[in-house]
Amino acid sequence: MRALRAFLGLALALALFSFTTTSQAKPAPRRAAKRATGAAYRAHVARWHLREAGARAPLDASGRPKLVLENINTKERVELTAGSDSGEFAESERARAAQVLGDTRKGEAHSVDAGLIDLLYGLQRHFDAPCVRIISAYRAGGRSQHARGLAADIVLPGVDDKSLASHARSLGGTGVGLYPRSGFVHVDVRSSPHYWVDSSGPGQRSRPVHKKHRKPVSKQGARKGARKHGG
Repeated sequence: MRALRAFLGLALALALFSFTTTSQAKPAPRRAAKRATGAAYRAHVARWHLREAGARAPLDASGRPKLVLENINTKERVELTAGSDSGEFAESERARAAQVLGDTRKGEAHSVDAGLIDLLYGLQRHFDAPCVRIISAYRAGGRSQHARGLAADIVLPGVDDKSLASHARSLGGTGVGLYPRSGFVHVDVRSSPHYWVDSSGPGQRSRPVHKKHRKPVSKQGARKGARKHGG
């Protein structure tokens, strides 16, 4: 009888130990954060676009504006010194940019195409924006421009998205997507220009409407068109 009680006690202790170990090894999954929608999301978008009075990009030693990248998700910020008025950033500066442009969901960084950095710099300088706010850039997995380090979803403080998309579209050699409900502009570098408008909201399935590329019209062509129409 005494031996039976000892055996039952040992079995109970082993069962409790096994339960405790299993509970510690498999913590309860975290509840996914709720995605902001409706008025809450629109408030986020308004803050992304807000430009504080007098805000300007800092200047480097030569008096040239630096490229300032701000990630809205991680709050990381870098100030990058350009090698020329068109960009031409050193490899060390592009490596710093890659940290801010990384996949925030998986915590992964990826090399960023030099052309994309120059594109962001050109947009910031054209609008004299204090920074480029990054909604999303590199995204691991898939075969999109994002997965190749060639794309970024951005906002320029103080600049409306339609104006930003229109100018980016005029540059040629870019992919430009306007997301009026989600509140940002997609830009990427590619061999042939492409433009679309996507009316999907945050967390919704993408619904892009592709637009024909507008070829730049030369001054000579514009004069011929004016004469043809009696101008």
